Amino acid sequence: MRYDLPTTTLGRTGLTVTRLGIGGAYCETVEGYRRALDCGVTYVDTARAYRDGKDEEVLGEALAGRRQDLVLATKSVKRSAAEAREELETSLRLLRTDHVDIWQMHYINAREDLEQMLGPGGSLEAARKAQEQGLTRYIGVTGHQWELITEAVATGAFDTVLCWYNCAYKEPEAALFPAAMTHGTGVVIMNASRNDKLFGEKAGVEDAPDPVDFYRYVLGHEAVDVTLVGLRDVALFERIAAGLAERETLTPPERAALEAYGARLREAGKLEMG
Repeated sequence: MRYDLPTTTLGRTGLTVTRLGIGGAYCETVEGYRRALDCGVTYVDTARAYRDGKDEEVLGEALAGRRQDLVLATKSVKRSAAEAREELETSLRLLRTDHVDIWQMHYINAREDLEQMLGPGGSLEAARKAQEQGLTRYIGVTGHQWELITEAVATGAFDTVLCWYNCAYKEPEAALFPAAMTHGTGVVIMNASRNDKLFGEKAGVEDAPDPVDFYRYVLGHEAVDVTLVGLRDVALFERIAAGLAERETLTPPERAALEAYGARLREAGKLEMG
């Protein structure tokens, strides 16, 4: 079923995207991706590293006949220009497209990653060349270490940033989000539900909020453009799409209640990633 999803402009890219995006790595079937796309989503994110490349292959088949309607993002974990370029060419082949809209420098989780990516002969050089050649329209950066990707965003080199943020882990509000807003960097959020650990069933609590509210929460921050939902459960994705079509943000009291819930689970150690 197609929903009237809220849309926004993705930072300085000027691209109009749905505020709900599909996150790669989890869906193993063409049918699953197509069901999610049928919800009306226009932002899709994958990576060369997801499922050893199978994710791009499956997604490429699912995109047949739809590519022109989507903003497509993928990523490379390679740090040298030559290796990253090789990954991009493989991504384009598997995704069955002549360009991606956003090519992201993936998983910048150590200072060595950041320095190699930004330095001479690094993957950023490959991204800039690919942009000049029309193989990618925009350049992004991703990572789980907020301090490092804040440094990357602060260079002004990146059109988008993909990071994690939710009602229990608000750290990006201090420095990363302000840096993104200063540079016009589009902000895409992963892990809004802490890999579903914030959901009542996973957390083992009965007073949990509606799963949709965790996505409404992150979309309520002025810096955030898009929230991704990984397709672990396509029916849940459809439920979230329906909820966001109905209402995309929370009231201040609802936000406060969600933050209190998240803080309680974080303090109890229920949100640790194993």
